[in-house]
Amino acid sequence: MGGVNEVCFKQPNSHIVSRLLLKNTKMKEKMSEIEISGITYQDLCPMLQSRIETVEDFARITTVVTFEKNGGEEAKNLKLVTLVKDGKMTPERAVKLMESFHLAKKDQGSNALTEALDYVHLFGKGFNLYNKDARNLEAVPSSSVSTVVLSPPYGLGQRIYPTGVMTGEQLGAESTTEDYVNNSVSDYYSEIYRVLKNEGSLFINIMDTYKGTSCIVPHKLVVEMVNAGWFLVGDWTWKKRNAKPLGRIKRLQPVTERILWFVKDPKNYYFREFIHWKQGELFGIQRGCNDAKSGDKKDKVKWSLKKPIKRFKDFLDEQEVQGVIEGASFNWSELRKIDPNFNHLAPFPAYLPILPILMTSKIGDTVMDGFTGTSSSLEVAIQLGRVALGIDSDPASIEFSKKRLDLVQLNLPSIDEITDFENEYMTAA
Repeated sequence: MGGVNEVCFKQPNSHIVSRLLLKNTKMKEKMSEIEISGITYQDLCPMLQSRIETVEDFARITTVVTFEKNGGEEAKNLKLVTLVKDGKMTPERAVKLMESFHLAKKDQGSNALTEALDYVHLFGKGFNLYNKDARNLEAVPSSSVSTVVLSPPYGLGQRIYPTGVMTGEQLGAESTTEDYVNNSVSDYYSEIYRVLKNEGSLFINIMDTYKGTSCIVPHKLVVEMVNAGWFLVGDWTWKKRNAKPLGRIKRLQPVTERILWFVKDPKNYYFREFIHWKQGELFGIQRGCNDAKSGDKKDKVKWSLKKPIKRFKDFLDEQEVQGVIEGASFNWSELRKIDPNFNHLAPFPAYLPILPILMTSKIGDTVMDGFTGTSSSLEVAIQLGRVALGIDSDPASIEFSKKRLDLVQLNLPSIDEITDFENEYMTAA
């Protein structure tokens, strides 16, 4: 181990790495293997400044360095070592991408390199946010997204955008249901269709709109989506608690919203079933005990960041098969603890996208929200080991999402923890 002491002790924090290596026989063997294959300790030292935190990280970095040094020009062009060194990618994410690259090479041949390069450049930080109109997803490669979970604007004539953020007619500002549905399908969901993988899924959280009576927006949207080539494979109800009268209007505030599940190929979409569901019955979700209620003393931000897997387990353990997702609409205290000055018209709770993401994507897959808002879907995606991609025209929402996701990144579960959790609660695909 003299080589490690002589070279690496010149780098900050390297004494920690050396001590870990001395106590770990497997790491000694790994170092010997790397030296035999032509990798020197000097190759690893530039990494030690900030990216080595555990023995597992050290093992991942040595794997990536070996891959880049011995994998030829294609491996070098991925620039995984540089991304890790610069802090733009975690060692864990780099290894996952390396494995995905190997599989893609095997399955898809020459197209794999281009796809892998696009993946690195677009999703190098584990999440990426774009202050753009969701009608233009030119930065997103075709067939690159596994799951889309979004809640589009749907209050006819009520959608307000900051001055100067966008130009032209905006979704949710239409005066008729027909215009809203047509714009949604032709301008927005057509782009999502392009970027979604053939085996991918789209989940749309949408509420009906009233102009005296129901405008049956979800029903009309389903018809147009099917006409455009989408297939509806699920229609869930999200039941919100504590309905209140709407002033002098002779009806209650809407207490339900729909979650429409669309796919491109009904015979080939990726799907894992929640093991608690009974065969042949509809499924539903009830609000878990650890989703803080309004007024709870529990620090929900702290809880969700530090123990995401336990929170997910507590949530899933309380599910009943009843065809609805039931719970509070949102707890504003969660947002205000991140940024007390931020407001959003229609945030939704983090428990809503848990099962859609678990059911229709794998660890390392990309999950996108085309109307990011408060980034609830992206938070869950990152905590479940997915790559999160957010699009929103509102710069304030993008700024808030960056703050929220940066906090999430500080306390992520390991891939092994996520894998064990998924195997415990989900069936094989």
